[in-house]
Amino acid sequence: MLIDFLLRQKCTIRPWMGHRDGAEAYGEPEERPCRLQQARQLENSMQADAFAARALMFCTGEMIPARSRVECEGEGYTVLACRAARGLGQEHLEVTLR
Repeated sequence: MLIDFLLRQKCTIRPWMGHRDGAEAYGEPEERPCRLQQARQLENSMQADAFAARALMFCTGEMIPARSRVECEGEGYTVLACRAARGLGQEHLEVTLR
């Protein structure tokens, strides 16, 4: 499918699991093909007035919880939002990163 052709980068995702024993807890790392696009947009948040998104990532697979950690091309990010989308012949995820 066309979407697979566009996902030429690799990312490592550590899903947010919550707090355990007073510390942040993350699941086992998972590697996925992705496409990372640097962003210059503002996203609204219920906890903050506004913040600048650093990147938008496209990938397939399970939804990625907010606050998860993502590493792509040596750069570390935090997931702000993840939404399912459809386009280019396949369902995929659009992940906003900070």
